[in-house]
Amino acid sequence: MSAKMTDLQNLGFGMVCAPVFTFILQPTMYLKHARMQGLPLTWDPRCLWRGTAASICNETGQAGLQFLTTGLYKKLILGGASRHLTPLEDVSAASAAGATSALYVSPLESVTIQQQRFGGDMADTCRRMYRSFGLLSFGRGFVATALRDSVYVVGMMSATPCFEDRLTKSGLGATTGSLVGSCAAGVMAGVISCPFDCIKACMKGDFERRTYGTFTETARSLWRSGGAARLFHGVEWRCANLSGCFFIVALARRELEPYLLMGGTTDFRMESLPERMASAGVLR
Repeated sequence: MSAKMTDLQNLGFGMVCAPVFTFILQPTMYLKHARMQGLPLTWDPRCLWRGTAASICNETGQAGLQFLTTGLYKKLILGGASRHLTPLEDVSAASAAGATSALYVSPLESVTIQQQRFGGDMADTCRRMYRSFGLLSFGRGFVATALRDSVYVVGMMSATPCFEDRLTKSGLGATTGSLVGSCAAGVMAGVISCPFDCIKACMKGDFERRTYGTFTETARSLWRSGGAARLFHGVEWRCANLSGCFFIVALARRELEPYLLMGGTTDFRMESLPERMASAGVLR
């Protein structure tokens, strides 16, 4: 996430945030996947939170990897130079981190979607998938996942901080700026990434390939069944999910990053905090 934080701090920050926003926002994940696959919607809590364990495993590892690799890519781009990243460099680092994390994310999202569709616990779902479709089936929909997550991480790591900073400077309070900025970035990232997410959800929900085959075959099938609008089924739930996720991460970043940049000191006397933050480069 931050080129100033250590790799371990970036990894830990992402892994701490993920279980919180995953549990809170799990119903939006269920409703999004159901809408994208053309399944009936339900408000039964047993269905809304079905697959939560797999989602937490997915999101915790995903967020940790995304924060870690974004920080690594930023440091690689800077090459030790003491300067700010250009907007293009910042977006490129976040986009590359999203694609990299898909190596971990894609198999776990297959488990989550299969569990949401057919029930059972996480272990039973994994065994069923392996027995019926083989090990390689866990990677089904990888390309769509990588494209979607490239946009997702740009929204979280680049767009949200940018919007938040501009809104705060325009006179909004810190929390209000975070909320509005997160919603703006969440809607933007949600709309742009929704076609990839829809293709991914349909592919991972149809391991039998009765309706959806490869990435291009799935895209053509969806287009034929409803035109461009079909690729945006579930966009409302995806935007809600991303907006909530970005807001929780933005709040956590604002509260925790200054302390992490202070090198783990336990001396948090209020009179010394501004000086410590300034020396860490948080205040300028």
